[in-house]
Amino acid sequence: MRYKVKVAAVCVAHLVTWPFGLAALIAHRRFGSERIFDFSAKLISLWPGRAGQILRASFYMQTLARCHYDLAVGFGSFFSHPAAEVGRRVGIGSFSIIGTATLGDDVMVASRVSILSGKYHHGGGGRARQFKDNPLELRSVHVGESSWLGEGSLVMADVGSRCIVSAGSVVTKAMPDDTTAIGNPARFLRYADKPDAATG
Repeated sequence: MRYKVKVAAVCVAHLVTWPFGLAALIAHRRFGSERIFDFSAKLISLWPGRAGQILRASFYMQTLARCHYDLAVGFGSFFSHPAAEVGRRVGIGSFSIIGTATLGDDVMVASRVSILSGKYHHGGGGRARQFKDNPLELRSVHVGESSWLGEGSLVMADVGSRCIVSAGSVVTKAMPDDTTAIGNPARFLRYADKPDAATG
């Protein structure tokens, strides 16, 4: 879909999503509650097809800290916190969950990917007997521009620019630019450019 057409479609979709977006914004900014945002994001994630992608782009433009018209979010995928920020031309496959994350321009996320809000949702260090007694600790995870997160990967730490997180990999520590993550826990590989074959 051409950009201008999608912009027009998302603008029309605002007529459908604005009650959800407005209610979510008021609840979050006025009362510090994310319940309406969470409910709306999960509900809209279940709308199928291209229409669903347009509705999701419309909703997130109204509710996320930063988002653009050209966001594409697949069926069953959703952002779990409105503090997330999204760059230009970001694509997310089906059944992925994005936490308190910042996604750079041209980031591609495959299906069934989870980007957690850091490693210590329920506090770091010493643990209480019940996890519910630990304080909630959310940290923004940054994914650099032009990076690709493969099928079923789990990201708990920053990912640099132009990186590849291989399918099923688990990123638990910051990932440098121009590297590939492989395994659980992921190790980082950097491939040197190969010289062109001699001709003549």
